[in-house]
Amino acid sequence: MSPGVRLVAAVVLAGLATTALATQPCPPETVAAPWYDALGYGVLLLATVAGLIVPWLAWRGTRPLRRGVRALFVALSCLVMLGIWAAGLLVWLGAFVLRC
Repeated sequence: MSPGVRLVAAVVLAGLATTALATQPCPPETVAAPWYDALGYGVLLLATVAGLIVPWLAWRGTRPLRRGVRALFVALSCLVMLGIWAAGLLVWLGAFVLRC
């Protein structure tokens, strides 16, 4: 069996195992405090604001550069923005929504 096939098989099996673990219900005594939910929404808001600031900083920081280079920097900063948003969403989901 080639290493590529082994890797694909391992990824598929890991995905199946995590799906089985994710379907376990929470115990009834684990009710989160309201401050914990507020903290979760704060993390989500922080990721959103941090992601929005990155293209703005790239736009302001590249003023002296030529138009094409500036457009490249702003486009790359938009990719970074999406990455920050995805990371914040994953932290919010993993730590605050799907905590069981």
